[in-house]
Amino acid sequence: MLEYAKNELFQGIEEEEFERMLQCCKARTKVFGTNSYIFSQESKPQYLFILKHGKVNLLKTFPSGKRNILYQIHENEVFGENFFFASDDIYGYDALAVECSEVLMIPYQFVYNPCSNVCEHHKKMIYNLLNIQSKNNLKMLAKLQIVSNTTIRQKIALWLFNQYNSHSPIPVSMNREELAEYLGVTRPSLSRTLMEMQKMGWIRIQGKEISILDLGKLESLFDD
Repeated sequence: MLEYAKNELFQGIEEEEFERMLQCCKARTKVFGTNSYIFSQESKPQYLFILKHGKVNLLKTFPSGKRNILYQIHENEVFGENFFFASDDIYGYDALAVECSEVLMIPYQFVYNPCSNVCEHHKKMIYNLLNIQSKNNLKMLAKLQIVSNTTIRQKIALWLFNQYNSHSPIPVSMNREELAEYLGVTRPSLSRTLMEMQKMGWIRIQGKEISILDLGKLESLFDD
């Protein structure tokens, strides 16, 4: 179920306004099965999406069939906004449901063409959308920084730095195959390097969590 009050797109919008807005824009909900495409990179943008439940990967698929994960979408997050204010007429990337997922679909035209009253909640939504777009652009920048590094250790270290919290382990929402695709490496190479880094005492892997044990060693990977 969509917890609208916790969704960034609807910050500052009252529940009554939210319900009226969904009716006005003719938003609809759709369920996508595991490994179903919500949209493909050649699709023309028609909707803004919110993941109600499930998990979605945004990825680039190459002609060879190789895939590269841009980032993951989790419950209550917005996606499909990257080209909202651009002149591109296609998404340029795929949105793949990696498990059964329910998605709220808001037509683009609702944002582009506000009603004659230009309601206050509409203004707030556009402002919130720009904030979301900025945050997701930072995710793309972080991804670019990771893949621009040459060694697998550097890629792993930078990925860990981007999520680092000194008070708790780092949760890993991606499985090994997905993480390998995100980092742009093969799964065997990723697994081997993670085990090497653990044996050297740099990190500790426990189930779906990774703890950084030696921050200095990881940082030294980027010394000239």
